[in-house]
Formats: sequence, C-alpha cells, structure tokens
Amino acid sequence: MSNRRATATFSRADSVHPQWVDYNGHMADFAYAIAFSQTVTAFMDAIGLDEHYRAATAATLYTLDMRIGYQRECHQGEALELTLHVLAADTKRMHLYLEMHDSAGNQLAWNEQVLLHVTRASGEPKAAAFLDETSIRLEQVTRFGASLLPLPHIERRIGLAK
Repeated sequence: MSNRRATATFSRADSVHPQWVDYNGHMADFAYAIAFSQTVTAFMDAIGLDEHYRAATAATLYTLDMRIGYQRECHQGEALELTLHVLAADTKRMHLYLEMHDSAGNQLAWNEQVLLHVTRASGEPKAAAFLDETSIRLEQVTRFGASLLPLPHIERRIGLAK
C-alpha cells in the first residue's frame, strides 16, 4: 500500500457500476467525477457536514475547481478504493486531493478539488466560515495531507507543450 493511501484522511470502497461504462467498454470520464464527488459527500457526512447539518444551517460546500488525471482504464464490476486527503483548509475553504485505486493497488485516477463553504440562509448563496468544530477537525486532518506536498502532477499546469 502506498504511503498516500496509508495516511489518507478518509477512504471509501465502490465498484464500477454498469451505467458508468461507455461505448469503449470501460469506465467513462464522467463516472470518475461521480465516484470522486460521492467520496467527498461521504467525507462531508463523516466530518459533520451531513444532511442534518445542511438542513439546520442552510450551509453546504460548493465546488470551485476540480481536476481529474486519468491513469488507467477500469471496467464494469471492478472494485475501487477511493482515498481523500485534506491538503489545506482555511476559515471557509478546503483543498482536497483524492486517488482511485483498483484491488491490486494500481492507481486509476487522481482528483484535486477546491471547495467553498456556502450558506443559503438569506436565499442567495454566500461564502461563510465553517463552524468552530468543523475548523478544528479540518486543522487536525490537514497536518497529514500537507505532508504529501509537493505532488508534481497537481503542480503541473494543464495545456499543450510547445
């Protein structure tokens, strides 16, 4: 098991669902985003930003930026392990790094996200500070995630080399 997987803040198991397979016979690009997004939602639940919290506070997380790096194909029924690290957090944002592996430990994809805590209490979305208990949780787990940096593949700018 890689050091990144061993020190993950959060992990979740899944598999490649039939509706995630495209015309090429492997997992479609959109399905990676779904699997990563579902992992973030499960992490939100684990740190208390769950359905009850959202109903009580009218607050949630919005995705500001998301990038996926595809490493290997995967196919219907294949077991997936998704891991999540909090690379950084401040009073209302978090920077996440996720990886997807198969059952043999091969990295299938990675994902980087920046999320913003938003309240809709006034009817309009507005950035809002995390509650103190959420900030404390994020501060604790950020120590592990920050130790992963630098990650060359997320530091690299996307584009075509000249």
